[in-house]
Amino acid sequence: MEQKAYNETWSFIVKWITVILLVVLVLVIIIPWRIWQEEDYYRELCHWKMTNLWNAQRLYHELRKEYNPNLRETLQFIDQVRDSILADSMYVRNQKIFFNNKWIDINIPQYWHEDFDTTFAHAYSAQDTFEEIIYTALVPNEETGLIDTIFLNEDRDRWIYSDSLWEGRIIDTNSELRIERVMKYESYNLVDSLLVCSLVNELYQSELSEDSILTIYCPTRGGVEFKRYYFFTFSDTGHGYIHDGKRSWKK
Repeated sequence: MEQKAYNETWSFIVKWITVILLVVLVLVIIIPWRIWQEEDYYRELCHWKMTNLWNAQRLYHELRKEYNPNLRETLQFIDQVRDSILADSMYVRNQKIFFNNKWIDINIPQYWHEDFDTTFAHAYSAQDTFEEIIYTALVPNEETGLIDTIFLNEDRDRWIYSDSLWEGRIIDTNSELRIERVMKYESYNLVDSLLVCSLVNELYQSELSEDSILTIYCPTRGGVEFKRYYFFTFSDTGHGYIHDGKRSWKK
């Protein structure tokens, strides 16, 4: 009887040890995978933010022919220029802008605003449905002496049928629905959160050399480590930098 009770107790202990070991095994597999995902997320987010900061500097340079190591001021400046263009479509070429309590001379390229709008936006593929008017026309063929039937688009071929010397005759009109794949952009604002590395909650840094070369650094230089779940470590060797437009990481 004692032997039976002993076997049942031992069997119960073995089962629970097995369950615990299985749970530990699952955690050892899942937790590092989750940490790696977290590392990738913060690295990609940081690279995206630094790319935006560099693009802001690039657009600033087009206006002022120089870089501004003050990253926050750069964002505010180009955002204000874009607002001025929205208010006045003729706000191009040599202009003045009132910024930081003083008037500043700037030179705005003609399509600068389009670069701004597509740079600070998420691109996505979409479909546009539109109606086209198609004309059926009869046109004399000088080579054969016969009458050819041709089809003309109301908009694209206007230069043909609106010409006073055109000898053709429109005999029918039809409408067609067309679906066209296009690239659209959903813009986002140049908010202060772009200035902060989300992993360490510190501001990005910039340096302007004596020969006017700008470098933007992530504050994770030297690497960072954080404890996760007591036994695991979140470790990142650093998110890199952008030096004169060249990224330290692969695109």
